[in-house]
Amino acid sequence: MTDTEVLPTDLPRGHLRALQAVNLVSSLDRSTVAPMLLVIAIDLHVSVAAATVAASLYFLSYGLLQPVWGIVSARLGTVRTLQLALAGAAVAGGLSALAPNVALLAALRCVAGAFFGGAIPATLVYVGATVPVERRQQPVTDLMAGVAVGMALATVAAGWTAQLLSWRIMFAVTAAAGLGLVLYLRRVPEPPRAPVERRPVRALVRAASERWVLLVLFLGFVEGAALTGTLTFVAPGVQEAADVGPGLAGTVVAVYGVAVLAFSRVVRPLSARLTSPTLLLVGGTAGVLGFAVLAVQRGFVAGIVACLLLGAAWAFMHSTLQTWATSVAPQARAQVVPLFAACLFLGGSTGAAIGGHLADNGSYAVLFAVSAGLFVPLTAVSAGTRRAYLRTRRGR
Repeated sequence: MTDTEVLPTDLPRGHLRALQAVNLVSSLDRSTVAPMLLVIAIDLHVSVAAATVAASLYFLSYGLLQPVWGIVSARLGTVRTLQLALAGAAVAGGLSALAPNVALLAALRCVAGAFFGGAIPATLVYVGATVPVERRQQPVTDLMAGVAVGMALATVAAGWTAQLLSWRIMFAVTAAAGLGLVLYLRRVPEPPRAPVERRPVRALVRAASERWVLLVLFLGFVEGAALTGTLTFVAPGVQEAADVGPGLAGTVVAVYGVAVLAFSRVVRPLSARLTSPTLLLVGGTAGVLGFAVLAVQRGFVAGIVACLLLGAAWAFMHSTLQTWATSVAPQARAQVVPLFAACLFLGGSTGAAIGGHLADNGSYAVLFAVSAGLFVPLTAVSAGTRRAYLRTRRGR
């Protein structure tokens, strides 16, 4: 090898793009319900709280099935697991588009969430198995960019589609995209795998019993409750306060996805210069400010400002916590990463369930104020414990 010869990359660009596409479609499906909540409630003749059950059950099943998908991935391989998850999600999504009532819709969204639960964590496991820890935050941030694009597309497309055509169309779109990815992933090879665990449940319990792992899982749950769950009500909050249709309200929330995408470009170079506790402080502060804005004002301009800040919160804080999850127990990565995602979405389910009752009473200010307050200890604890963790481990 000559001095000028370029070493091969850890993760080929084509493979990274495929993983980003998985995150995009998964995020698109997950974010579709929020801007359509009021329309679904009116169309199916139910309350907002009843319509919110569809979102809550999605988050719940998405979270609860994460450990199961970790075991499946260890047995079948990461790419095969992705294909299985996407195929099942596509079937459930297609049937969601035909649901005649809110009970069946909620059940089908629960099934869709259960299958999509195997998608994003598997992409993180793939990166964890192919990229060294010191360079891992950049591709993880790239994967989050796929999530951001999905969020932006979902909030814009779902809002306007529900207003002009039908809310059912969006579920059909994500189902078709999922089937397309099942075929496309045939081009992506399996990453290096650890030997098959003969007692996967015991490995899962062993991984979850480590104190640093428990801490990361707890932080993921709180982040899910404070951000993922409450974000569901930003579009309905703007729609009610500004007296606009779901299309315009969804467009406002699309700024969140655009902000995540933009700030993820900033996080990439900064992750090589700033320590991870600093990144957590930046993200947490943005989260506090974003929800504080919504607690005070939920008009068109305020919604845009808040979504910009919340996009920064996700890009800085969540990518850092996810990177931590891929490295806190390398020998049990296939178990820890799904557990982290489980806690994140169980937190999101909890936040959405509580928020649904507050939103049904029109108490959006209280809902967003609670999330702003929750971000304060989350920021302090995550940054402080990450600093303590780094005193005993290699990394930034």
